[in-house]
Amino acid sequence: MIASMRYLLPALLVLLLTAGSIQAQGSEITDDRGKIIRLMAPPQRIISLYGAMTEIVFALGAGDRVVGVTAHESWPPEVRTLPRVGTHLNPNLEIILSLRPDLVLQGSVARGGQRAVAELEARGIPVAVFNPQSVPQVLETIVRVGILVGKEDVARRLTTQMNQRLQRLEATLRGIRSRPRVFFEVSYPTLLAAGKRHLVDDLITRAGGENVIKAPRKFLRVDIELLLALDPDVYIVQRGPMNRRPGQISQRPYFSRLRAIRDGRVYIVDEFLFSRPGPRVIEALEELARILHPECFTENP
Repeated sequence: MIASMRYLLPALLVLLLTAGSIQAQGSEITDDRGKIIRLMAPPQRIISLYGAMTEIVFALGAGDRVVGVTAHESWPPEVRTLPRVGTHLNPNLEIILSLRPDLVLQGSVARGGQRAVAELEARGIPVAVFNPQSVPQVLETIVRVGILVGKEDVARRLTTQMNQRLQRLEATLRGIRSRPRVFFEVSYPTLLAAGKRHLVDDLITRAGGENVIKAPRKFLRVDIELLLALDPDVYIVQRGPMNRRPGQISQRPYFSRLRAIRDGRVYIVDEFLFSRPGPRVIEALEELARILHPECFTENP
């Protein structure tokens, strides 16, 4: 027995050293640019340049490692005291560098945001960019962020719970008789609508509706002639940084001609909930389903 233990102990030591080596290797994922992101250890100083990424990190229990967020972020409440590092589209590189991040999370960006990403990477700071445009892509993004921050187990539990809520909602909506045609207003008075590449398009479909905007882009500028021609059954307005003062919708010029106005099917929703591909996406989907198909929820108001 003693002899066998003499051989077993070195083998056990090798196993433990191997496990420690694997742990020390950190994590590796591929972001939505197709870029491989490798971290030698879980990051301790995270900067989020996109609200959805901030919400994901906090939902995973790593919020205490966030050291900077963008100007308009207010959820979860803990972010309100964090340093501001510019905006999602125009991050302040000087402030970011002063905070010494070991991981920066960003959403899909253009122009100034891309330049900031390139500059940070040139300085050796890992930047992971995500651009989820559907509920499944949001769930997959949560898992990848979880891997990066050393919270993969938490991420998989969270996405399992979200999937369960999604399945319950799908069962509730099964057998709906019609799909109302929906216009989702992103901003006004420059009227922008959510297109096929906006998260909201997937939410509308899953909630039992049809997006009247078919353009293969995130946003589409819409003039009044096109809006009147589309004549949606339901008109949804997001309120937030992109649409701060939508005002009284029915009082806008020509809007009284819309079917949605006449039928009283105009709804105002929270931009931070509906336009953020993060852990609250199922909450947004459930709210939208109740708007489009209230008849399916009469027993659970």
